[in-house]
Amino acid sequence: MANFIKSPSETNILIVDDTPDNLRLLIKILESQGYIIRKSLNGRMALQAAYRHPPDLILLDIFMPEMNGFEVCQELRSSKITEQIPIIFISILDQINDKVQGFEVGGQDYITKPFEELEVLMRVKNQLLIKQQYQQLVEQNQRLEHEIQKRLKAEAEVIQLSLTDELTGLHNRRGFFLLGNQQFKIAQRTQMFCCVLFVDVDGLKQINDSLGHKIGDRMLVDTAQLLKQTFRDSDIIARIGGDEFVILVSVESRNTDEFYLRLQANIDRYNQEHNYSYQLSVSVGVTQCALNQNVSLEQLIEEADRLMYEQKRAKRLVDQT
Repeated sequence: MANFIKSPSETNILIVDDTPDNLRLLIKILESQGYIIRKSLNGRMALQAAYRHPPDLILLDIFMPEMNGFEVCQELRSSKITEQIPIIFISILDQINDKVQGFEVGGQDYITKPFEELEVLMRVKNQLLIKQQYQQLVEQNQRLEHEIQKRLKAEAEVIQLSLTDELTGLHNRRGFFLLGNQQFKIAQRTQMFCCVLFVDVDGLKQINDSLGHKIGDRMLVDTAQLLKQTFRDSDIIARIGGDEFVILVSVESRNTDEFYLRLQANIDRYNQEHNYSYQLSVSVGVTQCALNQNVSLEQLIEEADRLMYEQKRAKRLVDQT
């Protein structure tokens, strides 16, 4: 048999009986083993004592004035404070119906009078051991649940890191294609227009060469923030290369000019508000997947990338004139 978690000197037992002789006998039997004993002469006093200082075990007489043991047991079982305290009924009745009723209202065991010392001690020890083993099991389950939650959280963080660009906090290439293909399939299934924007930061290499990679990284981080401000939380935004960003957007109409205009407005405001030695500028290519169009997400990105380079070349021609 397993050892007790608590020693008898740490174990508090409440005896409820309106007969002084029964109380004296039970107290003598249990105190001889070192248990801490409290007593109550009626049901009301027992409830008050149990609520105020919940015992480890209750020995409960059935026949008492005003409130019998069955009623006391039901009250104890209805309270969060006392619902888990084991209860052993004590009674002169040895009928099976009385024992069954005791178990039905929430008792764990039943001792008939006159008391046999060895029987009382064994039943008390058994109930205390069952309770303490149950408490051990609950604590082990709580520790296991805590460890499981820690592991799940750690695994989720690892997965998130594997899908996230470390510098900008956006999705990386892997994250974009994992989430983007899912959203792209939904858009095709629900017959919703979607578009892909390919965004490239202008002049990043020159910034890195002339001002240093720290400034270049700041440009990338600021660009990521501007993209998050421009697009919705439901849109998938990713950094898929050194200075390349891509966004998948579900739209309700074919008018995609507004995305570029809103992004350019945010960039203009950014340049006005920051007195940096450079002007943030991006080139953007936008392509749309129409309803029933047999095209893949990769093909949309390639087309948006091509359109982006067209815009970038057009800017260079303007700068040269």
